[in-house]
Amino acid sequence: MQRILIINPNSTESCTASIDRAAEAFRSPDMEIVAETVAAGPVSVASMADHARAQGPLIDHITGRNGPAADAIVVACFSDPALPAAKEVSGLPCFGLGEAGMLAAMQRGMRFGIVALAEASVERQQRRVAELGISARYVGSRAVSLSVPELADADRTVSAMAEAGAALVRQDGADVVVMGCAGMADYRNALAAAVGRPIIEPTQAAIGAAVAAARQGW
Repeated sequence: MQRILIINPNSTESCTASIDRAAEAFRSPDMEIVAETVAAGPVSVASMADHARAQGPLIDHITGRNGPAADAIVVACFSDPALPAAKEVSGLPCFGLGEAGMLAAMQRGMRFGIVALAEASVERQQRRVAELGISARYVGSRAVSLSVPELADADRTVSAMAEAGAALVRQDGADVVVMGCAGMADYRNALAAAVGRPIIEPTQAAIGAAVAAARQGW
């Protein structure tokens, strides 16, 4: 039995529940997938300050946990907090939602845009795109202006995501849209129906990469 550990760096349990549902498609008799919450993390990871606050508790969670050993780790936050440090302290393959989601988007189309959680998320996403060297493929981010706990309101969230996704396609020229928060995972099908373009759900993109790495021994 192999095991993928998914760690939600924010402390919102409804977000972890959404992540766990996204993982269901990858579970099998020989692949266990466990989702955990960093209780000491911020409620949301939207701004650069949130990103900074999430890093220490995330690393403490990895180094201090007493659960069963994992074969790979998913850092379940689109801002990829402490991703290099997670690799360093765990010695395992580690995958971040932002990196995995954007790489998947580029495999699916030429130009991608991101449905961001908040206006404070946009600059952080721009910086992450630049770090990855993929700015030429990125049309921009559009915010839904919600917090992670507010994503549990399905009607409000889908409406805001549909508006942002449509703007990315019609105004900004995206041919692929990436969902910019793990807490949005439940709404991929609704967003795809509203926007009419391929939608990348980054939690599943990262889990898929982690499962492949574990099975292949990468």
